[in-house]
Amino acid sequence: MNKAELVVAVSEICELSKKEVERVVDVLFDQMENSLRSGDSVKISGFGVFQVKTRKERVGTSPVGDHGRITIPATKTVGFKPSKNLKESVK
Repeated sequence: MNKAELVVAVSEICELSKKEVERVVDVLFDQMENSLRSGDSVKISGFGVFQVKTRKERVGTSPVGDHGRITIPATKTVGFKPSKNLKESVK
């Protein structure tokens, strides 16, 4: 399901216009992004937790040229841990 399909599904279930639902979805995602950017986690009860994780610096192999060793710098990424309820419903 992509964003457009989500907007259509929610608008039909809630009997709201697609524009209203799209605005709500945009604000929801913006707020989640702002929380993650500031280092906070986003906990949605019954669904899961989004959180920023830091990957340590590591050594890898260059995919081009002589395939020598390169240093891959530390970076931040977003992780998701599903709730127990979500895990059970997907089984």
